[in-house]
Amino acid sequence: MGRVINHPKAIPYPSKALYTTQPKKAYTGNQLLQISMPLGGIGTGCVGFNGQGGLQDFAIKNHPAFTVAYSGKAWDPAAFAVLHIKDNGITRLIEGRYPPEKIYNLGLRSSGKLGGGHEGLPRFGHCEFTGEYPFGIVEMHDETMPVSVRITSFNPFIPLDEKNSGIPCAILEYRLENTSSELVRYQFSYHLSHLAPGTDVRTASNSRNQSISNFGIYFSNEEPAESSDFGSAAFGVIGHTPLIQVMWFRGDWFDSLSTLWRHVSSGEFHPNDGLRSNPPLGRNGGSLMLEGSLEPGETITYPLVITWFFPNVYDTCGCFEIDSTIDDRSKNLSPQKELTPAWYPYYVSQWKDAKEVIIYVQENYDLLRNRTRAFHDALFSSTLPTYVLDAVSANLAIIKSPTILRQLNGNLWGWEGCHIDKGCCYGSCTHVWNYAQSIPHLFPDLERTLREQELKRSMDKSGHVNFRSALPDGPTSHDFHAAADGQLGGILKVYREWQISGDREWLQKMVPLAQHSLD
Repeated sequence: MGRVINHPKAIPYPSKALYTTQPKKAYTGNQLLQISMPLGGIGTGCVGFNGQGGLQDFAIKNHPAFTVAYSGKAWDPAAFAVLHIKDNGITRLIEGRYPPEKIYNLGLRSSGKLGGGHEGLPRFGHCEFTGEYPFGIVEMHDETMPVSVRITSFNPFIPLDEKNSGIPCAILEYRLENTSSELVRYQFSYHLSHLAPGTDVRTASNSRNQSISNFGIYFSNEEPAESSDFGSAAFGVIGHTPLIQVMWFRGDWFDSLSTLWRHVSSGEFHPNDGLRSNPPLGRNGGSLMLEGSLEPGETITYPLVITWFFPNVYDTCGCFEIDSTIDDRSKNLSPQKELTPAWYPYYVSQWKDAKEVIIYVQENYDLLRNRTRAFHDALFSSTLPTYVLDAVSANLAIIKSPTILRQLNGNLWGWEGCHIDKGCCYGSCTHVWNYAQSIPHLFPDLERTLREQELKRSMDKSGHVNFRSALPDGPTSHDFHAAADGQLGGILKVYREWQISGDREWLQKMVPLAQHSLD
């Protein structure tokens, strides 16, 4: 006979562990290395707000684009703020210390990284990150600086409001506080490389820059209207009138940023209008500058908004009637030979370019922020333990990541996750998405499009549901086994969606399909 093993008796967690509230964790030092909070709308792509208070991972062209995917052929996007103290001449990049591991990108780039070009600028000495999604907060100070900085980042996150939760933008509020005992005169500036430079990223030959009515800068290009590179971006500051350098000095290699740093670190910002029909070649970008003074203990906040707009998508997946591979046909478009994009993102139906988007945010800023803050406050005022709130809130960020796409007709579609430069495992996979609970409760209208996707477009006459749906909407193949957990879950979720919405008309349309799937 085998030996009898007496296992220790299972001891449940003490009940007080479930109700004990602990302070929110603040991350510092090496803990900041892997932080990148998505800032973007539902199905719009995003940029990452990192633990040092900077931006990275500009996944704004309808597919993932993480920093590690850098090819060595061009620059990474550059987006950064600078604070210059006029009385002592000290200038700092408003970011925490650069992690040594990122210099060689965790060993994945043997020759280091060209990056955005601003990474080596002098930075604040102390930095900490606190995540209370949909807000990410970075606080920093430096013993040589009489001003501390608090950055609050977000994208509007308003349950039941899909439009305003689907704005292609990132918002960064810079709050400056005079921590000294004397008056401090300063210059605060924000700098953004051209996010829509066109096909030739290095020379940006087709890129164009325009001022937006003493508020910000509009970036566009003259690529063919159906190209996947055709698009625009913009940035501006809410509630203040900045000096504007509409176009950076155009030169080779590091000329743009080295010239820019020489000017801002000496307090000699040079505005220009940037209006040139044939601008010189070289790296393109623009800058905003605000000048002021702070009495001891006084604060001021500058809300900075970045928007983007890339309407044409040629990537397809799992479609029975069209090529299901990543399609780069648009790269070689000419004005005389245009193709029709496979699909368009939903935000194209709401705005016509990035300038319209940023003006919309400007006009509705207080409402968008207050409604986002109301959701945050309702969630974080809960008596749930801190670690539960952290788990629930942090995972909401997936809704605003490149994992989620939204088509022009409003239908939602999702990957299982993301590789560094493309989605992983198409498409709204039922036996992966079966367990997601946030979207049906926060954005139930969007969740119902997934039920229709399963039972209307991914089911054949025999009742077989392809657990991977097509992008764009369309028929799928039925030459593989069903995923029982996903197919049965879809039936249960028809009932759930009716319970949440109370939409009896929708239920009457879906019940026969669910019955067919069950049979």
